[in-house]
Amino acid sequence: MVAAETSPSSERILQSALTLFSERGYDATSVREICTASGITKPTLYHFYGSKEGVYRALVDGALDRMRVDITRALEEDGSLADRLRRLTLAYFDSTRREPDMARFIAALIHGPPSSAPHTDFLTFYDHVLAQVAGVMAAAEERGEVSPGPADARLLVLMGAIGEAVHGHLLVGRPELTPALADTLVDVVLKGWMDPS
Repeated sequence: MVAAETSPSSERILQSALTLFSERGYDATSVREICTASGITKPTLYHFYGSKEGVYRALVDGALDRMRVDITRALEEDGSLADRLRRLTLAYFDSTRREPDMARFIAALIHGPPSSAPHTDFLTFYDHVLAQVAGVMAAAEERGEVSPGPADARLLVLMGAIGEAVHGHLLVGRPELTPALADTLVDVVLKGWMDPS
Protein backbone atom coordinates (compact mmCIF):
# COMPACT_ATOMS: atom_id res chain seq x y z
CA MET A 1 0.00 0.00 0.00
CA VAL A 2 1.42 3.38 -0.98
CA ALA A 3 0.29 6.57 0.70
CA ALA A 4 -2.69 8.02 -1.14
CA GLU A 5 -1.71 11.44 0.12
CA THR A 6 1.63 12.94 0.96
CA SER A 7 2.19 14.76 4.18
CA PRO A 8 5.13 15.73 6.34
CA SER A 9 4.52 12.57 8.38
CA SER A 10 4.45 10.25 5.36
CA GLU A 11 7.62 11.81 3.95
CA ARG A 12 9.34 11.61 7.35
CA ILE A 13 8.45 7.92 7.57
CA LEU A 14 10.02 7.26 4.18
CA GLN A 15 13.18 9.22 4.93
CA SER A 16 13.65 7.60 8.35
CA ALA A 17 13.02 4.13 6.94
CA LEU A 18 15.44 4.72 4.07
CA THR A 19 18.17 5.82 6.47
CA LEU A 20 17.62 2.75 8.64
CA PHE A 21 17.29 0.35 5.69
CA SER A 22 20.44 1.69 4.02
CA GLU A 23 22.47 1.50 7.24
CA ARG A 24 21.13 -1.75 8.72
CA GLY A 25 19.18 -3.54 6.02
CA TYR A 26 15.48 -4.20 5.66
CA ASP A 27 15.32 -7.34 7.83
CA ALA A 28 17.28 -5.77 10.69
CA THR A 29 14.96 -2.75 10.89
CA SER A 30 11.74 -2.95 12.89
CA VAL A 31 8.52 -0.97 12.53
CA ARG A 32 9.13 0.35 16.05
CA GLU A 33 12.53 1.72 15.01
CA ILE A 34 11.05 3.42 11.95
CA CYS A 35 8.33 4.98 14.11
CA THR A 36 10.82 6.16 16.73
CA ALA A 37 13.15 7.63 14.11
CA SER A 38 10.32 9.45 12.34
CA GLY A 39 8.59 10.57 15.53
CA ILE A 40 5.27 8.94 14.70
CA THR A 41 3.12 6.13 16.11
CA LYS A 42 2.62 2.70 14.59
CA PRO A 43 -0.99 3.51 13.64
CA THR A 44 0.30 6.49 11.66
CA LEU A 45 2.74 4.28 9.73
CA TYR A 46 -0.02 1.73 9.11
CA HIS A 47 -2.38 4.50 7.98
CA PHE A 48 0.00 5.67 5.28
CA TYR A 49 1.74 2.44 4.24
CA GLY A 50 -0.08 -0.53 5.77
CA SER A 51 3.09 -2.33 6.88
CA LYS A 52 6.87 -2.26 6.82
CA GLU A 53 6.70 -3.86 3.38
CA GLY A 54 4.41 -1.04 2.28
CA VAL A 55 7.10 1.44 3.32
CA TYR A 56 9.66 -0.63 1.40
CA ARG A 57 7.45 -0.67 -1.71
CA ALA A 58 6.90 3.09 -1.58
CA LEU A 59 10.65 3.62 -1.36
CA VAL A 60 12.01 1.07 -3.83
CA ASP A 61 9.19 1.03 -6.37
CA GLY A 62 9.10 4.83 -6.27
CA ALA A 63 12.85 5.06 -6.91
CA LEU A 64 12.68 2.57 -9.79
CA ASP A 65 9.72 4.42 -11.32
CA ARG A 66 11.62 7.74 -11.15
CA MET A 67 14.69 6.13 -12.68
CA ARG A 68 12.63 4.49 -15.44
CA VAL A 69 11.15 7.87 -16.39
CA ASP A 70 14.58 9.57 -16.34
CA ILE A 71 16.18 6.84 -18.49
CA THR A 72 13.33 6.83 -21.01
CA ARG A 73 13.46 10.61 -21.31
CA ALA A 74 17.25 10.55 -21.72
CA LEU A 75 17.11 8.02 -24.53
CA GLU A 76 14.00 9.23 -26.36
CA GLU A 77 14.88 12.93 -26.63
CA ASP A 78 16.33 13.96 -29.99
CA GLY A 79 20.05 13.94 -30.52
CA SER A 80 22.99 11.86 -31.60
CA LEU A 81 23.93 8.59 -29.94
CA ALA A 82 26.53 10.48 -27.92
CA ASP A 83 23.88 12.96 -26.72
CA ARG A 84 21.54 10.18 -25.67
CA LEU A 85 24.24 8.19 -23.89
CA ARG A 86 25.44 11.31 -22.06
CA ARG A 87 21.89 11.95 -20.87
CA LEU A 88 21.61 8.30 -19.81
CA THR A 89 24.87 8.53 -17.88
CA LEU A 90 23.78 11.78 -16.25
CA ALA A 91 20.46 10.19 -15.25
CA TYR A 92 22.39 7.55 -13.30
CA PHE A 93 24.78 10.13 -11.87
CA ASP A 94 22.03 12.58 -10.89
CA SER A 95 19.96 9.86 -9.23
CA THR A 96 22.96 8.69 -7.21
CA ARG A 97 23.93 12.21 -6.12
CA ARG A 98 20.32 13.15 -5.32
CA GLU A 99 19.52 9.96 -3.36
CA PRO A 100 22.78 8.33 -2.18
CA ASP A 101 21.07 6.34 0.61
CA MET A 102 18.59 4.96 -1.93
CA ALA A 103 21.40 4.05 -4.33
CA ARG A 104 23.27 2.24 -1.51
CA PHE A 105 20.13 0.44 -0.39
CA ILE A 106 19.25 -0.72 -3.90
CA ALA A 107 22.83 -1.90 -4.49
CA ALA A 108 22.65 -3.87 -1.23
CA LEU A 109 19.32 -5.40 -2.28
CA ILE A 110 20.69 -6.41 -5.68
CA HIS A 111 23.84 -7.97 -4.24
CA GLY A 112 22.36 -9.30 -0.99
CA PRO A 113 20.59 -12.57 -0.27
CA PRO A 114 17.17 -12.71 -1.95
CA SER A 115 15.49 -13.44 1.40
CA SER A 116 16.78 -10.23 3.06
CA ALA A 117 13.90 -8.06 1.76
CA PRO A 118 10.62 -8.37 -0.15
CA HIS A 119 11.08 -9.52 -3.73
CA THR A 120 11.66 -6.77 -6.25
CA ASP A 121 12.03 -7.62 -9.93
CA PHE A 122 15.31 -5.82 -10.59
CA LEU A 123 16.02 -8.15 -13.52
CA THR A 124 12.99 -6.96 -15.50
CA PHE A 125 13.89 -3.34 -14.75
CA TYR A 126 17.50 -3.86 -15.90
CA ASP A 127 16.49 -5.86 -18.99
CA HIS A 128 14.15 -3.01 -19.96
CA VAL A 129 17.01 -0.48 -19.62
CA LEU A 130 19.32 -2.69 -21.71
CA ALA A 131 16.65 -3.12 -24.39
CA GLN A 132 16.15 0.65 -24.60
CA VAL A 133 19.89 1.31 -24.87
CA ALA A 134 20.31 -1.50 -27.42
CA GLY A 135 17.55 0.03 -29.54
CA VAL A 136 19.25 3.43 -29.51
CA MET A 137 22.58 1.80 -30.39
CA ALA A 138 21.07 -0.20 -33.25
CA ALA A 139 19.46 2.92 -34.72
CA ALA A 140 22.78 4.78 -34.48
CA GLU A 141 24.51 1.87 -36.23
CA GLU A 142 21.93 2.03 -39.04
CA ARG A 143 22.56 5.78 -39.41
CA GLY A 144 26.31 5.14 -39.58
CA GLU A 145 27.12 7.00 -36.35
CA VAL A 146 29.07 3.96 -35.14
CA SER A 147 30.50 0.98 -36.92
CA PRO A 148 28.75 -2.39 -36.63
CA GLY A 149 29.74 -4.30 -33.56
CA PRO A 150 28.65 -6.75 -30.88
CA ALA A 151 25.73 -5.11 -29.08
CA ASP A 152 26.03 -7.33 -25.97
CA ALA A 153 29.69 -6.45 -25.45
CA ARG A 154 29.02 -2.77 -26.08
CA LEU A 155 26.23 -2.80 -23.49
CA LEU A 156 28.59 -4.44 -20.98
CA VAL A 157 31.24 -1.79 -21.57
CA LEU A 158 28.86 1.16 -21.35
CA MET A 159 26.77 -0.04 -18.40
CA GLY A 160 29.89 -1.37 -16.66
CA ALA A 161 31.57 2.03 -16.92
CA ILE A 162 28.49 3.81 -15.55
CA GLY A 163 28.08 1.24 -12.80
CA GLU A 164 31.74 1.42 -11.78
CA ALA A 165 31.59 5.22 -11.55
CA VAL A 166 28.44 5.05 -9.41
CA HIS A 167 29.78 2.30 -7.13
CA GLY A 168 33.12 4.05 -6.68
CA HIS A 169 31.33 7.26 -5.78
CA LEU A 170 29.13 5.49 -3.22
CA LEU A 171 31.99 3.48 -1.78
CA VAL A 172 34.80 6.04 -1.49
CA GLY A 173 33.43 9.31 -2.89
CA ARG A 174 35.39 8.97 -6.12
CA PRO A 175 34.92 9.73 -8.88
CA GLU A 176 32.87 12.86 -8.58
CA LEU A 177 29.75 12.28 -10.69
CA THR A 178 29.93 15.39 -12.86
CA PRO A 179 28.67 16.25 -16.34
CA ALA A 180 32.34 16.43 -17.41
CA LEU A 181 32.86 12.83 -16.30
CA ALA A 182 29.71 11.79 -18.19
CA ASP A 183 31.06 13.47 -21.33
CA THR A 184 34.47 11.83 -20.98
CA LEU A 185 33.09 8.41 -20.20
CA VAL A 186 30.76 8.43 -23.22
CA ASP A 187 33.51 9.84 -25.51
CA VAL A 188 35.93 7.09 -24.46
CA VAL A 189 33.35 4.34 -24.87
CA LEU A 190 32.16 5.60 -28.26
CA LYS A 191 35.71 5.96 -29.57
CA GLY A 192 35.95 2.16 -29.40
CA TRP A 193 32.81 1.88 -31.51
CA MET A 194 34.04 3.99 -34.41
CA ASP A 195 35.43 2.65 -37.66
CA PRO A 196 39.22 3.03 -37.34
CA SER A 197 39.70 3.64 -41.08
